[in-house]
Amino acid sequence: MLAKFFLSVLKRTISSFLELAKIVIPVYTIMFFLSATPLLKIFAHFLSPVMAFFHLPGETALTLILGNFINLYAGIGTIPLLNLSPKQTNTLALILLTSHSQIFETAVFIKLKTRFLFLLFLRIFTAIIIGYLVSRL
Repeated sequence: MLAKFFLSVLKRTISSFLELAKIVIPVYTIMFFLSATPLLKIFAHFLSPVMAFFHLPGETALTLILGNFINLYAGIGTIPLLNLSPKQTNTLALILLTSHSQIFETAVFIKLKTRFLFLLFLRIFTAIIIGYLVSRL
């Protein structure tokens, strides 16, 4: 009885893993190649003036782009290069923690048949509010 239960759970786990892999592998492959193009740098330059809203230097736009379009760790990896104050680091980290891996997680939300646009905008809006409030403390 217990073995049958574990076998059933294992089958469902493998099935779920394979379904998510169908999403994860293509998304990460596309983003890997996209990150090697100047497109992400163009976005960073375009968003540079917006960073003043959070009391952050313009270079942090690239951190947010990498964190949101590739993954959280890509964004975190750029932070030591930015020479930020502790307050700026905290603001940037909280924004990234609230809103990261947007393409991947939105693809998962779509696969799970949730209200993905609502969740996407909620995460972005929440990150903006948190970033604004923390930068003003």
